[in-house]
Amino acid sequence: MPIYPEKVKNGKGKMVEKLVDGKKQYYIRTYVTDEFGNSKQVKRHNKKWLGRDGYNQALREEARLKGELLIKEEKKRNITIKQLKNEYLDFIKNTVDKDTLKAKETMLNHFCEYDDTNQIKTYPNMCIKDYNKQLYKIWQQEMKEKKYPLSKKPNNSSKWEKYSIKHLNRINNLISSMVDYAINEGYCINNFVKQCNKIGTTKEIKMSSKKVVYETITYDEYLCLMSVSKDNLKYNTIFDLLFTRGVRCGELRAFRIKDYNKEKKQLMVNHTMSKKNELKEPKTASSKAPIDLDEDLSEKINNLIYELKKDKNFNEDYYIFGKEKPIGENTLRKARDRYLKKANINKHLRLHDFRHSCATWLFSIGVPITVISKILRHGNISITMSTYTHLVKDDYDNALNKLNNIKQVQKQVQKDF
Repeated sequence: MPIYPEKVKNGKGKMVEKLVDGKKQYYIRTYVTDEFGNSKQVKRHNKKWLGRDGYNQALREEARLKGELLIKEEKKRNITIKQLKNEYLDFIKNTVDKDTLKAKETMLNHFCEYDDTNQIKTYPNMCIKDYNKQLYKIWQQEMKEKKYPLSKKPNNSSKWEKYSIKHLNRINNLISSMVDYAINEGYCINNFVKQCNKIGTTKEIKMSSKKVVYETITYDEYLCLMSVSKDNLKYNTIFDLLFTRGVRCGELRAFRIKDYNKEKKQLMVNHTMSKKNELKEPKTASSKAPIDLDEDLSEKINNLIYELKKDKNFNEDYYIFGKEKPIGENTLRKARDRYLKKANINKHLRLHDFRHSCATWLFSIGVPITVISKILRHGNISITMSTYTHLVKDDYDNALNKLNNIKQVQKQVQKDF
């Protein structure tokens, strides 16, 4: 029976029925069971539920409450895939920065929104509880064949490429996390993502996990780039910082006047710049560190600041490579392309590839891996070793060849004797 008399301890410590003006006081304790078999207990207390009339009031309230909870549970169980995406993003928004949240939303949209290119079939308005592994397997196969335009304004002449297996499985894992959230909230009972295999064959997945060898420029190409950009102090300084100090693009855009220490010849990485031009914390704790500059770089930055000081609104919050506002990422890309073309460097180089070029160059001139790790401001040497495995392998092969050559010389000397 869902209606129970309230109880209190008497003078002897025993639980007895509570009486108010000689009338029993009642409360509700009822259960609601959803379609998944999960039982939920609900209690309600009211001081006015006294005697026979109070008992009847409690009965009516119990019926109303049970109906209300069942309707609420029904709405909860009928949450659509699109609604789930929005709720999940709202759930994780305080654990990631805005750029990461936007990236996760973009990845989830492949599954939770209609496909504008009509290459895959999705069901954003289907209830998550009605979705199944058969539908998901079809989606996985279609995603593997889906292509995206390299240009933001696709046309007939634009190149289209397939998503990498590695990226497809990032999306796959994110969807799995969203479905786990749905299960915890009682929206569904099975994780259909985990019931399916990862996207791609075993060989494709294994190959996708191998380290990527990034496009880089050599030291001679860097010198050529410096030569063709010498007419523009700002971009000449930018290329110098990117190549010789391995500065990240977001960090470079975030440098302000107050981040520069003229006496110590240092630039302090205090922030990085988001894609929405908002200052945020650097990528890692170890990234927040000073960058030591040589005499030439320090002089270039001094000259840039000198020019900025001519502005009537100048203040310490001015951006070294911008002004009141940071230099745009698209502006940097256009400058990169313009000067690479002038230097006759025919390579598809991302801005971040200057950082990889820095590491490659430092490795080639014999700088110890511990020092490279510090220059790049990695948290520990294992990150450097993991990222640049191909360089360590090349260095190992070169060292082994030297050892073999020494042994051959020694054998020849022994024969001569």
